[in-house]
Amino acid sequence: MLGPELINLTARPTPIFLEGSASIQLTQSAAKDLGLKDGQIIQGVLATRADLLKLIVNNKELEWSASGRFKPGDKLDFRVESSIFGRALVPLGRTATSAASSPLAPTSPGLLSLLHRPQQPSVLASLFKQGGLDALTAQLSGTEQLRANLLLSMAKLSPQMVKRGLSQSGLFGEQRIASGVAAGAGVGLDIKQMLRSLLRNTPVQSPFSAELKGAIDEVESRQLESLQAQQSRELSYSFVLPFMDANAVEIELYREARNASGGGDEWVINLHTESPSLGELWLKTTLKSAANIEMVMWAPRPDIADRARETASELVYELQRFGLSLEKIDVLNAPRPALSEAIGGSGQVVDVST
Repeated sequence: MLGPELINLTARPTPIFLEGSASIQLTQSAAKDLGLKDGQIIQGVLATRADLLKLIVNNKELEWSASGRFKPGDKLDFRVESSIFGRALVPLGRTATSAASSPLAPTSPGLLSLLHRPQQPSVLASLFKQGGLDALTAQLSGTEQLRANLLLSMAKLSPQMVKRGLSQSGLFGEQRIASGVAAGAGVGLDIKQMLRSLLRNTPVQSPFSAELKGAIDEVESRQLESLQAQQSRELSYSFVLPFMDANAVEIELYREARNASGGGDEWVINLHTESPSLGELWLKTTLKSAANIEMVMWAPRPDIADRARETASELVYELQRFGLSLEKIDVLNAPRPALSEAIGGSGQVVDVST
């Protein structure tokens, strides 16, 4: 399959998205007015309105602020995509079609399947639930190596361990190979390499084959999302931290593109996990500056929400030890709100005002 390895190993990656153009963010009402649905592929046309370029989609005008190489009459393809930050039109597949430009070579079917991977609960988080590897251990060789190399200890969690978890998340494997950093050079195998090794030793008819393949697809889809963010001059990393003594934690790190006024420096960190003792939990942390943060927590169980409110002062103290000031924390006794009825994937949250 032609996956993200093909992109990362080229001297200069062939752009998958429209180079020089960022995703177009839409409000929920605007997306509804346009009749857009998640995963839908649409085409827009650039037109001049009052000496300004506009993108015409479904006979409605949208703001267009991409590079000046686009001209009136150019036709652009987009995918409708929802995330924790709202709904957006994501540039797709090829450059603008005009007399001065020609389409790129067709994207491989493998890459297209990853680009259009439907929203769903994390396969990796399910695989790395406490005891989730036990069935694999009984059937496949190599799972002990995965357990020893990748599983962290929640009881001994530290910033260094989180950094290690991100490094071994599978997002950077091809980049390390391209830069000549071999596994074992202080880095070790990452999750995707280990899963591929297990998959090679798994009979095709085994029930674990589809689960391993789904986990690998999830990692590669996250890699493409990170590349998409880079095209928009943003930073976005989604990965799973697996633990030996707790259920896995899904993490999303995001920073908007910086603008001329110096904005876009805020980082958003989303966490999602399901604990046998605490139930399902979501946490959104916004770093407003280098030292000031705000938090929103969703806890469906009333007793857990009450405990979180009661121990907020302890959290303030712990953060102060790292030079951080907790300016605001909202604890909501409710599940995390979904962006739409069509979204069932975990870790997707929206900001709310309380």
